[in-house]
Amino acid sequence: MAQAMCEKTESERILEQYLEGQSLTWTRPSGSDRKQPDYEVQHRGASYVFEVKEFDYPAPEPSGGFSPCRPIQKKINRAREQFKEYPDQCCALVLWNSKSILRDVRLDVVLSAAFGERVDIEPKCAGDPRAEPLSYQFSGKAALTPTSNTTISAIAILVRYQLDQVWLEAWRRLSEKMGRGEVIQPFDESDITQQVSREFVGPRYLYQGTIRMIVLENPYAKIAFPLDLFTGPFDQRWRLESGRFSLCFLGSELTRLKQSGVPFVYL
Repeated sequence: MAQAMCEKTESERILEQYLEGQSLTWTRPSGSDRKQPDYEVQHRGASYVFEVKEFDYPAPEPSGGFSPCRPIQKKINRAREQFKEYPDQCCALVLWNSKSILRDVRLDVVLSAAFGERVDIEPKCAGDPRAEPLSYQFSGKAALTPTSNTTISAIAILVRYQLDQVWLEAWRRLSEKMGRGEVIQPFDESDITQQVSREFVGPRYLYQGTIRMIVLENPYAKIAFPLDLFTGPFDQRWRLESGRFSLCFLGSELTRLKQSGVPFVYL
């Protein structure tokens, strides 16, 4: 059930679309002079608090090298302030970006902003590392620590999902080439992709319009994020296990795609 609201931001409209697609009931918190989080979501008799943040094009535009982690860390710290009145509830920050190529909410970037700007990546397979999920270990400056921002139970990345069949077919042809023992040249991938694009017939993209959540659990949170919330067919969940952040949940449709041979990089 939604409360009437005018001038919703893009991130709010997209989050509401996702919540309603998951048959989740939500309200907008009220009743305090302080700025409130954006949403309370009801699930299995409990209430969960969400603050959704979106990224605008930065002004002034950064020049030279810059860290993509800093804008995310600012969003984390601002969300903490809005969760202060909810110490006994599960609170999560939702991130959305569709406007700026200078803002990055890819999984590894958000993990790095939250848990450490130095990252060690470990492939879990002997072949093409794109075929299986990677695991990540972080160190250095972090926004979420055992003593900082422990009211944040999780960070959820709200993103659009679609499967590009041209990229998928190009990956398959490149994998077959590797499987035959052929040497892969620097431009082989782009050349194969262009060839597939010229030959391809039919709709290029599957699942257009799909909205999904990628949940990053905070291992230091006072209250854990529930295991059965945001478990849609295209959702993912990542957790700290044995010192590394690893995939711990894959939605039913993504699991089906993976079993059919779609590499993890396209899931």
